[in-house]
Amino acid sequence: MKVPSIAELAVRLRSNQLTIADLVQICLDRIAEVELEIQAWVEVDRDRALSEAARLQLELDSGVDRGLLHGIPLGIKDIIDVTGFATRAGTTWRAEACQQSAPLVQNLLEAGAIVLGKTVTTQFAGFDPSVTRNPAAPGRTPGGSSSGSAAAVAAGMCIAAIGSQTGGSINRPASYCGVVGLKPGFGEVSTKGVVPLSPNLDHIGPITNTVDDAVICYQALLGTASGRMPSIEVEIQRLEGFFASGDDELNSLVASLAGDKPVATCPIDFDELTLMHQRLMAGDAARVHADEFAENRDGYACHMARQIETGQQQSESDYQAALEYQSRQRSVVEQWLSPTEVLILPATTSPPPDMMTTGSPLFNSPWSFLGLPALSVPKSLSQDGYPLCVQFIGRSVQAVISAARLF
Repeated sequence: MKVPSIAELAVRLRSNQLTIADLVQICLDRIAEVELEIQAWVEVDRDRALSEAARLQLELDSGVDRGLLHGIPLGIKDIIDVTGFATRAGTTWRAEACQQSAPLVQNLLEAGAIVLGKTVTTQFAGFDPSVTRNPAAPGRTPGGSSSGSAAAVAAGMCIAAIGSQTGGSINRPASYCGVVGLKPGFGEVSTKGVVPLSPNLDHIGPITNTVDDAVICYQALLGTASGRMPSIEVEIQRLEGFFASGDDELNSLVASLAGDKPVATCPIDFDELTLMHQRLMAGDAARVHADEFAENRDGYACHMARQIETGQQQSESDYQAALEYQSRQRSVVEQWLSPTEVLILPATTSPPPDMMTTGSPLFNSPWSFLGLPALSVPKSLSQDGYPLCVQFIGRSVQAVISAARLF
């Protein structure tokens, strides 16, 4: 369904065409209409959202304007702490309500956002499929691990949602569901108050309907004023080789968009980098979950348990080698990719596969490992009617946003 942009909604709210309560109610009605089928939410607090709408409307009416996110309803991935909600992280045993919101949520609330509730995540943001269905591709996976966040936005149940990415968990589900996913640079958005999978790889970012909506949410996550991010002049390059090993329709889409843009000469061995990413993620997962896994082993899903066990069996020298490799490759990227160069490549290896998997993160995990901003944008449909998306990789969020605007 067509959802107005945040900027469009901001105009309507300030010109009395729409109240904040009206907007929240539209989202709640949409949740009531399609949630049974989509299953994007762990919990929705209707009363809390409407109470916040009334409070924020009074602020707006009295001249207190927090910016473009003032009164905008959002979903928060259920690995992120929100006061009054449990952070279940896809488990049955984490049920205690949080006493304090994560700093990133506090920033969103300060910007005037309204939290409708917590969106479904795969267990501990791992690879085990969740219950969520893909509204853009019925019968196909919505991706993971931010499955609920992407599906909720794509189905019009909220205006935007927050996800996380350790491998490909923002860009992949956003792409499969046909919406925009922005993974900022490593460390830009605080992960305090977020259940970790790999502290060396975890990123937080928004899933939205438009590129400019992603900018607004990104700015709010950082605690900065919302507004239009000015474009800079960028040079677009195609990245082929490793990233041309996927679906023919996606390769053709990138080729048609890139036209005569030059092909980047890349010094990175992405096969080796993928191996090192897997080692680092498994090693970190084993360390993060050591105590909880020992206590709740039978409650862990198959892929998550296997990853932790792989990390437990990994030698300390292999883990340290992966960390050192990551540091070296991040330095290589700084020498290779200039601040104004942006890479264009497929956002996923294929259109969304079936529900037995969350799909391959192969084209996303390198950018999580290297810590580079990645922006995925829907551009077309496959012959079967499924979303086809491209992604832009650069040294800064401003660079990838500027590149996307050119297309």
